[in-house]
Amino acid sequence: MHRSLRRKPLLSSAAILLLVAATSWYFFVHSSRPGENPVHPDSTGVSSSVSTNSAEVVFPVDVAVAHRGNLVKRLSTTGTMRANREVEIVARTPGEIIFVSPHNGEFVKQGDILVRLDDREYRLASERASAGLLSAQIEYRNLSSSVFIEKPDTVALNQKKADAQEKFRNAELSFENGIVSGVQFARLKRDYETDLAVLSAQRSDIVATKSGLSQAIETYELAKLDLEATEIKAPFSGYVANCELSTGGRVAAQQVLLRLVDVSRLLVDVEVLESEISRIEVGRKTEVAVNAYPSVVFPGNVLRVNPIVDTKTKTVKVTVQLKDDGGSSSTGTLRLRPGMFATVKLETEILQSRVLVPKEALLIRDQRTLVFVAQSGLAKWQYVDVGDGNERLLEIQSGVSPGDTVLVAGHYTLAHDAKIRVQEIK
Repeated sequence: MHRSLRRKPLLSSAAILLLVAATSWYFFVHSSRPGENPVHPDSTGVSSSVSTNSAEVVFPVDVAVAHRGNLVKRLSTTGTMRANREVEIVARTPGEIIFVSPHNGEFVKQGDILVRLDDREYRLASERASAGLLSAQIEYRNLSSSVFIEKPDTVALNQKKADAQEKFRNAELSFENGIVSGVQFARLKRDYETDLAVLSAQRSDIVATKSGLSQAIETYELAKLDLEATEIKAPFSGYVANCELSTGGRVAAQQVLLRLVDVSRLLVDVEVLESEISRIEVGRKTEVAVNAYPSVVFPGNVLRVNPIVDTKTKTVKVTVQLKDDGGSSSTGTLRLRPGMFATVKLETEILQSRVLVPKEALLIRDQRTLVFVAQSGLAKWQYVDVGDGNERLLEIQSGVSPGDTVLVAGHYTLAHDAKIRVQEIK
């Protein structure tokens, strides 16, 4: 008796739940399955707020306006950023450091002194070379006016040249016919070249050699170069890197002192598959992103395409030039730096005059593609045919017109004719 009384409330509750479920399903089917040709919204279909009573639900959504434009297709790859110019500053002469101007990260201008070495020894050598040059110049003048150095007979010199050339031609024939050995021919050739140099020399050259002027000039120029090398200057404007020098230290000849980096133009070298290289053209636009600034896109363009395919990787090297000058961020430091890992999107194809919407607008239900269009505060379910696309936009071939307002957020669970409130227009 008591057991049967308990079953009646349970059966009643189950019946009520089944009735509620059936009613909900009926309204869902009839409200969320519009006809095959739903009405297109007008151009003023965006409503920022909807008047409703407490029983109605209004869904907050974000929207975007469909527009006609060019669809840019891109190829994504990665590479390492490098400077336009980067050189190692090397000491030409050994010496003690008496001055170091820059530190790592400091900007220097072309011609600024980076390092100065003790120049006393080199200054003395320069003065000695200068005195030796003066002495040789005096001797050159004396010999030039001397009657003991005869002026060459042009006719006789020309005859001697002709005789030497004839002799060398005979030697060549003898060598080709095996009459003289290779060693003998080498000696004959050496004698011929020496005679020709002497016979072709100007009188002034002979006097300069006899007076020691030629050697004095060379010694003086080398001493001057050594003295100038004690002041190491920036060959171009840039940032100092890898400088570990200090005053009082010594440097050796050919020692690397620091690196100078010109970031006025930054480059990124990327690898593109051989099968994709036909889509890459010099001058095409690029987008570069780095991990340090994930929300910033740095524009650039394709600067060079290597004509050679790497046989191991089957890729082609493509060099991208950034339009950003690598300037300072709000903190006063460089934004872009050589060595940064970069993600590069290369422009490969431009599809002209297409109806475009954000990718977020597209939904798939019952294996069909659709978007929601905002019209008079309602979300209208609209089937669409989708064409090409890129990482941000999709081409809509039918179902949406330019100027239509499509939902891009908050629309995943909406039904047809659901009431909406626009939060943001993207």
